[in-house]
Amino acid sequence: MRKEIIKMYKRADKEGFAIGAFNFSTSEIIKGIWKAAANKKSPVIISNSEGERSFFGLEESVAIYNAIRKKHSFVVLHADHTKSFEEIKKVIDAGYPSVHFDGSDLSYEDNLRETKRAAKYAHRHNVFIEGELGGIKGGSTTHKDESLKDIVKEEFMTKPEQAVEFVKKTGVDSLAINVGNAHGLWKDYKQLDFDRIKTIKQKTGKFLVLHGGSGITPADFQKAISLGINKININTEIRVAYEKALMAGLKESTDDVPYHYLAHVSEAVSAVVEDKMSVFNSENKLKK
Repeated sequence: MRKEIIKMYKRADKEGFAIGAFNFSTSEIIKGIWKAAANKKSPVIISNSEGERSFFGLEESVAIYNAIRKKHSFVVLHADHTKSFEEIKKVIDAGYPSVHFDGSDLSYEDNLRETKRAAKYAHRHNVFIEGELGGIKGGSTTHKDESLKDIVKEEFMTKPEQAVEFVKKTGVDSLAINVGNAHGLWKDYKQLDFDRIKTIKQKTGKFLVLHGGSGITPADFQKAISLGINKININTEIRVAYEKALMAGLKESTDDVPYHYLAHVSEAVSAVVEDKMSVFNSENKLKK
């Protein structure tokens, strides 16, 4: 599966689109993501973090992924923000074809060592692996009172020269970078460092990942893609759409049938995902 994933990343890099990675923690969310991908004829990455996997279930995630694979020509199940080798091993052994080792809370030396260890295990099992350098701060929620100034600092930004060493020594397939992005929705405007994206891409030649995509403008997404971003993660906007649709559905419900109001939840998720796929220029990119 790793070769197939790399092939799609190469195509995205060459044709100027980004593969959307959309997080899920409930069946309504994953139905919404799948419906959007089918409608847009777009490659898609369905992703969940350690907390989301714990809630939804590891085996359940793999089972629903295998079911979708029978209907969609390019879908990847991705383990997002996996922070230990033990967890990497667990998700790979369960059947995840793509993983993200997030050692950003470690020192640079420890991050490099542990990422290299994770990459060796992943590649031995034909699994695609994403590393992280710099550390993307914030949580996947709405930050109403906090400011990006508190977490978007030069000290957390990915350093191009360090990135060169990191990808060379770890052997990761892709790299998540901090270029002014942060998880969640903020009252401030996320100002991406486009020169940094360009420099990291030129110096490393690696597939690059933009976490914290919620709230970034379409124009900035497209510029980032043109400079070398190949995968973009979206979570908070999906969560917000889910909550609003669920609350409205419960309020308007005239019976006790869950799928009557939960169908609107999936539709709200689909609307967010379809919009992003259009912005990412990933529609109609499936094999003919």
